[in-house]
Amino acid sequence: MYLLPVIGWVDRNIFGKFAFLLRFIPSILFSMYIILRYRPKAILLTGGFASGPIGIAGIICRLPIFTLILDSYPGLAVRLFSRYSVEVFLPFDNDFSTIPASNKTVTGIPVRDYILTADKNEAIKYFSLDNDKKTLLVIGGSRGAKTLVELAEELIPKMDKNIWQFIIQTGDHKLKCKGENIKEFKFIDRIDLAYAIADIIIARSGAMVTAEIEQSGIPTVFIPYPYAYKDHQFYNAKRLAENRANIRVIREGEINIENLIGIINHLSDKRLIVRREDATEKIIKKMEEYVWEN
Repeated sequence: MYLLPVIGWVDRNIFGKFAFLLRFIPSILFSMYIILRYRPKAILLTGGFASGPIGIAGIICRLPIFTLILDSYPGLAVRLFSRYSVEVFLPFDNDFSTIPASNKTVTGIPVRDYILTADKNEAIKYFSLDNDKKTLLVIGGSRGAKTLVELAEELIPKMDKNIWQFIIQTGDHKLKCKGENIKEFKFIDRIDLAYAIADIIIARSGAMVTAEIEQSGIPTVFIPYPYAYKDHQFYNAKRLAENRANIRVIREGEINIENLIGIINHLSDKRLIVRREDATEKIIKKMEEYVWEN
């Protein structure tokens, strides 16, 4: 793993865009160094500003580029590099008309196998929770989400502690309410065990968490981050809700605690058994076929 000095471009003021340019060219040169050192046969881009320099370096070095779309609304980087891609891998069968590439394949989003196969009994021991109670998992991304932490603080006192227990990922935010049935983590290292024990989840709806929840079948209330680029978190969650009866989407400004508790109680026993697709295998196979043929 190499960390590039590049920063984002979107939604920055004039000084931020100038800082971007100062970092972007050194990032391209560093990417050239990486390519010359390791001599890769192909490049797989997944978007974000960090993919820009390595994508440009790959074009300069005439390496085959593959692009993996993760979100319902593709970002600037993947839209740009899809023009130069041998193949674009799509997360699901949807209208990706903003992607100009002609060669598109639906593969799904790669999810680590162990995340979906953890043992519930191990999870009970790991979190020191009660097997006879229902578990609400609240996750707001790797850095937590202040809104979801505050929501958890409002929910917990109003939910029956004889029925419910809680796992809350807080990030840099502290949970004010305490109790034996409340497990607070700055970051959940064993998210696989958290999924194994969760009866229902409240979460943001970034690409990876929606993919994990989709393949786990866990009932979920998504509260999309309202300032995400082109509101892509809302569309990530909306697509799932349209295809799954145990998914709900609530805008951050439309949360009603009593209604939310009703939804949680209604969905908590509606976990689904899902047939899983191996997106990783599909992507690897496509890339290997091209590299060997060329």
